Amino acid sequence: MVGRFTCGVLEESGMTLRQCLSGLGLVLVLCLPVLGVGCLDRPVAAPDPKLQSGVSLPVVNNSIDSVDILFEIDNSNSMRDNQAQLAAQFRILIDTLVNPPVNPMTGRPQYPPVKSMHVGVVSSDLGTPGSTVPSCANQDQGDDGLLNPIRNGQAIRTHQPWTTAPPGVRPARCTMDPNQYPSFLTFDANSTNAEMFREDFVCNAFLSIQGCGLEQQLEAVYRSIVVHNAREMPGNTDPNAGFIRNNAVFAIVIVSDEEDGSVRDCRYAERDARGRPLPCQDALSVFDSTSPNWSSADLNLRFYMYRVGSPQDPTWPLDRYIDPANPNRGFLSVKPGHPDQVIFASIAGVPINLPMTSNGAVDYDMLLGRDGMGGFTGMSPEGPVSMQQANMDPMCTQRVVPACRREGSSFDPRACDTTAQYFAWPSRRLAEVARRFGQNGTISSICRSNYSDALRQIVERIQQRLAGRCLPRALQTTPETCGGSRTMNCAMPGTPVRVNCVVRETLPATVRASEWCVASHGRSPAGRDRATGREVCQVTQVEVPLGGQAPAGAHGYFYDTSPDPSAPECRQRISFTMGDSLPNGAEARIECVQTSSGTN
Repeated sequence: MVGRFTCGVLEESGMTLRQCLSGLGLVLVLCLPVLGVGCLDRPVAAPDPKLQSGVSLPVVNNSIDSVDILFEIDNSNSMRDNQAQLAAQFRILIDTLVNPPVNPMTGRPQYPPVKSMHVGVVSSDLGTPGSTVPSCANQDQGDDGLLNPIRNGQAIRTHQPWTTAPPGVRPARCTMDPNQYPSFLTFDANSTNAEMFREDFVCNAFLSIQGCGLEQQLEAVYRSIVVHNAREMPGNTDPNAGFIRNNAVFAIVIVSDEEDGSVRDCRYAERDARGRPLPCQDALSVFDSTSPNWSSADLNLRFYMYRVGSPQDPTWPLDRYIDPANPNRGFLSVKPGHPDQVIFASIAGVPINLPMTSNGAVDYDMLLGRDGMGGFTGMSPEGPVSMQQANMDPMCTQRVVPACRREGSSFDPRACDTTAQYFAWPSRRLAEVARRFGQNGTISSICRSNYSDALRQIVERIQQRLAGRCLPRALQTTPETCGGSRTMNCAMPGTPVRVNCVVRETLPATVRASEWCVASHGRSPAGRDRATGREVCQVTQVEVPLGGQAPAGAHGYFYDTSPDPSAPECRQRISFTMGDSLPNGAEARIECVQTSSGTN
């Protein structure tokens, strides 16, 4: 849940920030622009001649309790067993998010429990535009990145999962009606049965096989969330609208055993600020088996044997999906202003035992090399493995050396297909995207015989984002005197402090102020928001010592200067007492004034 410090009103209100502050008897010194609604109906504090500046800073509820998870499922012919394994272990993800582990020192959950989830599924099938390729049923768009392809996809209509799934994999709850489920599933911790939800997930995510064997995993995600605009926002009528909520962590999970083959299709070129398509060089002839322009006569090998960025590279540049220099682009663009709320995870073609750094992180330099062509090679217990680009297998003329082989399987030099010994191709592009996401990225091997560790890694990344966001600057506290000085945040150890701020919370239509704006939640009624007509609560401030937590039995918000579990270097944020976090759909604003003599 994103809240805002605000001083003043938006341009839409017809008032200026200076006019709003002048109504409080203050002189505007600093006010960073933010999104918000309206002026307060009453002053944020009694006028004080010492208070001379307004301060505007963004803040996130320390108990974000909603998560939206998009699963991109490879439904090519080698993926049946992998899909079944994910389906069998999906419950781990639900249970750990809803019931996080307890800190034995405090007796409290280490992370806020998730109360609400959206879970959506897309396939890797985007067709082979301009060419007819076996297994690619709809050549023009495939399933087009539409959520719930069983219901909405065009390609999967010729191979619905109930026609190809082995007996016993799909729960009895699944029917043969493609319209059984909406575009995405919704989980409510207070009312949804977790086991039934797991079965619903299997009904949606077990796409089975016979999807296009030339997978476009990253582009399917991009098509799903960017082209089809999956955000929840007024007036959005796109097919996937409403899936990604503003007050939720968003996680992308790709499950695939091949390299990403997201081909440049200039119909979907990015656009400039004026809405004009950016320059684009189409690569759709890569699907034409007769074209001499590509690195191999074999269609599949054309996505492995090129040099990255060369004329024989048919793929979109990875900057399209995550551009470290531009957080408003690609996958991060669905969380404007909050790119840290986007998680990327992939269970893909990488070695079972990944190379690791001394601090326990994946060593991506060793895994992928530094020049776009290097990478890890070695001998696993199951046979030789490689992450190198364009590394042909000397024993198999139609493949590169696999990135991994099924854990516990036996190596046979003559086994060149997955029916003899299951293997996964090197997923270099997926690994590179995970690397670009930094702490918000993770990758695990699809060749594992058990995906529980991979799912727990995904949960950990999500939970770290539930803990809140660091304020970009410290707030002044009262008292602030220490040893006769006027140093910021220098109260004597153990002295409870407060900040000169007021928190007001605009409630969603589903929450009644008479039940929520009460002392037992650290709130009092504060009228209605003039822009939306929704009921408003004013949240009580709880005084706590610097570095401390709110005392037991207290209710409201407090200035939290303890280390953030997800970012220990962060020591300034707004937190809410246990049980008093913002309800789903609520919007909070915190409005502060600062003394002119203070430092910031």
